[in-house]
Amino acid sequence: MMLSLSIALCTRNRVDDLTRCINSIAIGGAPEACETELWIIDDGELPKHVLERYERQLGRAGITYRYHRKEQPGLWLSRVKTAELAQGDIILFLDDDVELPSNYLNELMRTYEAYPQAAGVGGIAQGMSNSFMGTIRCLLSFQQSLSKGRLSLSGQSGSMYNWHKAKKTFRTQFFHGCNMSFRREAIRSLEPVPWLQSYSVGEDLLLSRIAMKSGPLYINPALTLLHHESPSSRDNMEQVTYMRVMNHIHLLRDEGSGPIGYAALYWTTLYQILREKPKKNHTAIQGYRRALKAIFSSPKEPVGGGQLPERNSKKTVG
Repeated sequence: MMLSLSIALCTRNRVDDLTRCINSIAIGGAPEACETELWIIDDGELPKHVLERYERQLGRAGITYRYHRKEQPGLWLSRVKTAELAQGDIILFLDDDVELPSNYLNELMRTYEAYPQAAGVGGIAQGMSNSFMGTIRCLLSFQQSLSKGRLSLSGQSGSMYNWHKAKKTFRTQFFHGCNMSFRREAIRSLEPVPWLQSYSVGEDLLLSRIAMKSGPLYINPALTLLHHESPSSRDNMEQVTYMRVMNHIHLLRDEGSGPIGYAALYWTTLYQILREKPKKNHTAIQGYRRALKAIFSSPKEPVGGGQLPERNSKKTVG
């Protein structure tokens, strides 16, 4: 029996990005013999005439249009609401600033057919790569691991910058938040997380961790799309860098990390400070310094009931 598909676009006041994304989805159309719906989970105020245009456009592509306007903003809450509303066997989360190749959805569903045990399948953002020296710096600063499918000692996902080298589907511990999918049953139990409020780096790591309790995760390099990476956080830079580290502290606590994980995160944060100094980015440095004090002074008990952070903001490595 063919699996059904729910596509979720979590968005906030980015009509141009969202329109471009929906255009690319409509061009490819629904996968063959696959019941497909598309949810717009709206944290903003999309104009009615725009939504009506989306409905007509998606209908012509064989995709059922759905819309939900949230009362409480936040990307993680959008993930929770999607898991509650979606009817498809597979839930595909896409950032509103991506463009899909025409064969993306068909390739996604073929991957689930080829890997029936998979709890989730993810893809790759075109152009994400690192130079040789950038890779060395990331390894030395614990921003990535030697294995492309594993997190670093400090819980960072920089290994995704080597995904473009893959020639075939491989196992992974984590996904890139701009294009990740899960079996609905694997993420059915999502709940709000108090410490995932505005800035949300790491929510993709959370979803991956939860889903892995149901089965393995895979990256298919054939699922490559274009990610325009529009500004994903509207917070000031000091708050962004502070929360970037704090969310990883919560992630380490959630998995019961020992001293090595916290020490590695301390070193990663020191490296980020050194990296920003030549740029005289004082607000970013101040955020990192504030977070340094929290790494070893924070309580060690797990936080979040086995769940973690929000939206995968643009990552910078090297």
